[in-house]
Amino acid sequence: MFKKTLVIPALITLYIGATEAQEHKRPDNFMTAQLSEQLLNETQAFSNDRLVNAQATLLRKHYLALIEAGFSKSEALQIVVAKAGKER
Repeated sequence: MFKKTLVIPALITLYIGATEAQEHKRPDNFMTAQLSEQLLNETQAFSNDRLVNAQATLLRKHYLALIEAGFSKSEALQIVVAKAGKER
């Protein structure tokens, strides 16, 4: 009888603790799902052919303008690569 009175409250405590732990995970799971959906939507939007072509054209124009301004081809490429990396 004495063991049952200790075991039952211990089980209830563990159950409550597990339930609270799951509740704390829900916001993370919700936020993770929302972020995943947002990243998927952004990826699909950035994959639009017209947008990709416009970005490529703009990068090419920057590259050519840098060469025309006196930068070497290597320097111009490094600048364009750095600029493209910052935009993402």
